[in-house]
Amino acid sequence: MPISIDEVTTAAITSTGLSDFGSDDYLDGLQVLLNAANSSPHRGAGLDLRVKFTAISALESRLRSQSGWSARPECLTASLAPQIVVVGLPRSGTTALHQMLAADPRFQWIPAWLAPNPRPRPASSEWDTDHDHMSAVENYQRTGPNALHDVAPDDPEECLQLMRQSFTSMLWVSSLPVPEYHEWFVNQDERPSYSRFADNLRLIGADEPNRPWLLKNPSHTFGMAAMIDTFPDAVFIHIFRDPAESIVSGCSLIASLGLGDGTFNANELGAHRLRIWSMAAERFNSARDANPGRKVIDVDYRKFVSDPLSSARDIYSSLGIDLEASTEVAMRKWHHDRPKDKHGTHRYSAEDFGLATAGIRDHMKDYVSRYSIDVGRSGR
Repeated sequence: MPISIDEVTTAAITSTGLSDFGSDDYLDGLQVLLNAANSSPHRGAGLDLRVKFTAISALESRLRSQSGWSARPECLTASLAPQIVVVGLPRSGTTALHQMLAADPRFQWIPAWLAPNPRPRPASSEWDTDHDHMSAVENYQRTGPNALHDVAPDDPEECLQLMRQSFTSMLWVSSLPVPEYHEWFVNQDERPSYSRFADNLRLIGADEPNRPWLLKNPSHTFGMAAMIDTFPDAVFIHIFRDPAESIVSGCSLIASLGLGDGTFNANELGAHRLRIWSMAAERFNSARDANPGRKVIDVDYRKFVSDPLSSARDIYSSLGIDLEASTEVAMRKWHHDRPKDKHGTHRYSAEDFGLATAGIRDHMKDYVSRYSIDVGRSGR
């Protein structure tokens, strides 16, 4: 039997004890998603389970945001502090760069443990006694880190975890075989989703409304035009990498979660991610060209991997802010504690996903050329 909206909304209401979803602008996307599960070539119990789990989780998050806004309505009228936003195609070093920059105490960010349950962020001294934090830590200790994408509960989380609330989200495009939703998503205006995201930032930062934000999300490459319009004060740090590495690394990450019932097969995954993320690169560059006055700082992935502190100094110089000695010490500690390949070397091959290195680069030749990407050396 196809998944119904009543089924997933009732589950979210039951689990949270909340019932106010706010406006009904999310229903179109939710219905398309549920229909897409039923029309998918991979339809069946496995895909239904994945779609239901992610849909209910997004609805629970939406309910908690509505509850938070009801309790702190004044936050919705507050100006949003300026934002520094790390962007780049998936597997281009966005997570590592975000985590390193988050060592600067001047910035506020979305804690990974708080992202599923948005509310005003407690002081860090209170996290160890917070129920949501303790639950996240217990779960992380039980499951262990994701060797290919380690985000611990106290790490900064990407914006995607909040933007799923609108059901116009790359979350269901990037990793699930629901073609009907994919085609719907690429034709949507993401501005309403970005507007809700901004209000979620106001909620999370309600007790520190003037502290600058440090954000990160590879999906912003796809929605760059909407983000530029919604966040007029945002400055972007764009990290770029050879797409023959980033595209295939992304395929390998998704495959590591398990290919089989209710998922892509390997060749489908390769073709799909190349199509979607090459489209994202084109949209990012188009939005950038249409807004030449917006500040975008470009960072070479290979330089960042080989000398992260040098990249940080260049970024701070471009931002026009001081890199304080204590912050540099904290960044060095982060680099020492979280080296690349800490949990083992990530090995992958384009051929594993029906792709070819030269074919990827040719498909994304404008991106390679624009950022003068050196394709002659491996950056793994």
